[in-house]
Amino acid sequence: MLSDKYRYVAMDFETTWLDVSKDEAIQIWIVEIDVNWNIVNQYKSFLKPEKNISELKSLVAYITWISLDDIQSAPSIFQVQDEILKFFWENTIVIGHNIEFDINFLKKYFPDVKYFDSIDTFYLAQNLIHYPLSYALDVLVESLMTNKIFKDFFLKLHWWEEYDENNIHDWLYDSQNALVLFMYEIDRIGTLFSKYPVLNNFLDKNIWLYHKILNYQADRAKGGNEKISVPALKKQLPWSKTLKTKQDIVLKNYKIWERYFVWNVDLSQLVMSLVSWNKDIIMSFASVAKLNIVKNILNDAWIKNIGFAKGYATINQTKFSRFLNKGTFSDNEFLFIIKYFSILMNEWSVIELNTKADYKIHYYIQDEKKFEKYPVVLTTHWWLYTILQEQAHKYRNYDVCFFDTEMRYKWYNEYLSKPCDLYSILNFLEILFYKYSLDEQQDAIDVLERFARFFEVFMWVLFSETKQLFVNNPETKVTVNPILENINFYETNKLVLQFPDYKSLLQECLDDGDFQALWTKIDQLFTILTWLVDVQKIMYNQSDFYFTYAESIKYTNWDEFKDIFPSWVYFLSDFEKWYPKLLDQEFWWKNLLMKKISNQDSVVEFVNNWLSDNNWKVCFILSTVKAESKELFDKFFEKWLPNDVALLVENITWSLWKNVFKAKTKWTKIIIGGYSFLIRLFSNWINIDICVEFNIIWKMSKYLLDDIQRYARKNNI
Repeated sequence: MLSDKYRYVAMDFETTWLDVSKDEAIQIWIVEIDVNWNIVNQYKSFLKPEKNISELKSLVAYITWISLDDIQSAPSIFQVQDEILKFFWENTIVIGHNIEFDINFLKKYFPDVKYFDSIDTFYLAQNLIHYPLSYALDVLVESLMTNKIFKDFFLKLHWWEEYDENNIHDWLYDSQNALVLFMYEIDRIGTLFSKYPVLNNFLDKNIWLYHKILNYQADRAKGGNEKISVPALKKQLPWSKTLKTKQDIVLKNYKIWERYFVWNVDLSQLVMSLVSWNKDIIMSFASVAKLNIVKNILNDAWIKNIGFAKGYATINQTKFSRFLNKGTFSDNEFLFIIKYFSILMNEWSVIELNTKADYKIHYYIQDEKKFEKYPVVLTTHWWLYTILQEQAHKYRNYDVCFFDTEMRYKWYNEYLSKPCDLYSILNFLEILFYKYSLDEQQDAIDVLERFARFFEVFMWVLFSETKQLFVNNPETKVTVNPILENINFYETNKLVLQFPDYKSLLQECLDDGDFQALWTKIDQLFTILTWLVDVQKIMYNQSDFYFTYAESIKYTNWDEFKDIFPSWVYFLSDFEKWYPKLLDQEFWWKNLLMKKISNQDSVVEFVNNWLSDNNWKVCFILSTVKAESKELFDKFFEKWLPNDVALLVENITWSLWKNVFKAKTKWTKIIIGGYSFLIRLFSNWINIDICVEFNIIWKMSKYLLDDIQRYARKNNI
């Protein structure tokens, strides 16, 4: 299956943190396998950093489970360079999860290191493993352990160990799992080739890596020079089961335009009543997490005919056939085809888009967006505002139930002042360039190339002048007078004068739809820069950042807000008790045990005592200030942390979705995070035994705590 012309070497570094320019390696693991998945050679070692690290960061120590004792007597990376470099030759294929990170550290120490190419198991997973909660390595591994093929590979590579799913801190597992995942991914590609021999035609036309390393003997598709066609994905249709539920709330009995108090109504009862009587209804929520909680309620009742306001784009088979019959395929294009056949084999209707390459190809082959009409539609406030602006949207005659009425100002203001990210415009230019390159429209290619270079210069100048706003300013957001004609943005405004010329050139050579899509983004940017501007500083690593720009709009008027809605809207409030009640009955419950503690040491002491009660497994500490959450994490790690307890901190220990996945496991957990993270846990069926209010901005305390009680699932009692 794999060519024996190459050496397959998996590599993994553990580091003091994530910045290759500042941080250092503290552990390395390398293993070489042959084409039959046998281990040929391996090497692992702790590494002593060059800098004098008197105390390893608690966060690094927790995530890697490496202590100062492990690295104090370890060799430096240069003392073991002969052991490391013997794995790397001109025919070495380097394998790893997010392998570019590890290669950057390898090149930091050995700039002249040799290897043929690399394979990222993260990127392969995005093409072969669909809809996981996260593509983090350990999440994929734990998710795939129910798959017999994957587990056999796992046990083959870990033959000297007994798999223990409760061992949550074992670097040896973490470092080898990328190789197990690679073996599974190659095996899955082999399954696709066996089921769809036509894939060999695309492999033959791959101009780089996969044509060289994959070795399949299946028959090629027949037909010589005939055009290749592939089956279409399964068509997505609304489910049409009749709703049969208890009917307590009939909207026609209530006044429209009223704001109703609904906190005293059980959420499940409220939702089921609304959908049972009102066959055509939109329910809108302040967040995707709340939307998912309601979706879970409906799914529990076997109500599957649920739609979403956001449409989806299907594949145009004529355009797709044109793409499939081109002369050569890059690695990214080949993997997109692999993804398509993987989706096809699973009988799904929509191809998921994960990477920039996916979006480029999909833009070329997509049809117009389809909006199937469903009797029950769930949406966020953002998308509700969007469809209400459309004159001919599919749901014009639906009842609209606007949940979380008290959040109207925040979300409507954010909709009106949606930020512009200049990188999104640059990415769209790359998509257009790819499309016109496939169609070999040289005039359009030349103009797009010129405009892209110009826009990069414009973006760099705008960012440079914006940066001055943050000199000696610790804030990450500032409001500035209109940037256009602002003397502090002199160079930016000189470049603005060139946009009309490029507009004319682009309009001449691009399709109308492409030009309108591009210039709508440019117009949005100019609209923002013409008014009072909110500038947000966005960090994407420890030292680098960029900026987004939004109109500074402060919306407060209720009458103006109501004007955007049709005449059939009902506003539902979670805690404004002076509004009329949607139901006369009283229904009070206490879903979640809440406790308020304001001192960090007291929190640690309380949780320590709490763990002695074996009936409780999950404690959530509500902390809305990231810096204080990090300090609390350090307290737990320094003072006390049992090995059988998972400590998860939102956006600190791991990524959001990896933390959600970890929270789903059966271990005892201490979770530190904000209000939105807690609601997201509820939406993922995660039970919380007790919620400790550690720090909440006092003005928000009452609203947040009421809202948490509102959306906590009943089985969280």
